[in-house]
Amino acid sequence: MTSFFEVHEKCIGKEKIDLLKNSRIAVVGLGGLGCSVAMGLTRLGINKLVLVDNDKIEQSNVARQILFTKSNIGASKVETAKHALTAIFGDLDITCIQDYITVKNGINFLENTDIIVDCTDNYMARYAISKTCESIKKPMVFGGVQGFEGQIGVFNYKNNKAFHHIFPDINSLLNVENCEASGVLPFVVQTVANFQVIETYKIICNENNVLNNQLLCINTLSNKSRILHLK
Repeated sequence: MTSFFEVHEKCIGKEKIDLLKNSRIAVVGLGGLGCSVAMGLTRLGINKLVLVDNDKIEQSNVARQILFTKSNIGASKVETAKHALTAIFGDLDITCIQDYITVKNGINFLENTDIIVDCTDNYMARYAISKTCESIKKPMVFGGVQGFEGQIGVFNYKNNKAFHHIFPDINSLLNVENCEASGVLPFVVQTVANFQVIETYKIICNENNVLNNQLLCINTLSNKSRILHLK
């Protein structure tokens, strides 16, 4: 009998398929990054997801947030995302949290997950995620997008530093515009999201070359990339 993941299994083997299936991953922020990450994780074989966002779908979201269509405008992002994902594989275990992440609620929301994928677009939320990951000792997979550029990194993994310790000056970071303010295109979002899925896969399956306390910076127009080693 064939399965949805028959071709995956030929590539990585049944043991890693089982690791993916049994992992519980949190996706915080269901914007462009979060929608693409949630879709990528689901099609990779992640069976358990926690989706965190308090927003409703707006018209300007639809062009880059791939789980939504124009018929969803005005609906809850997390509930709509769950519906779209379960339409792919009906037996998914998806928890929807209709709220914004904060330092106060983060532990309650995320303590039963294995990896937290940061798909937010503001640094107050990133700091809340980072501090929560440090408290519950879980890795944070970071993704950021601005214009044609993207950044991906992994923090609080294997006893390395949390994001907020590497970037302690939140006031300077708050001056950085979010993706909607600076503008962003779907292919940049999807590129960064795919790398976040790759890093999540590497952590789950204990692969080498995780971007541990590193920042991969990609320019999608020039095709140039570099890795910054952070301290």
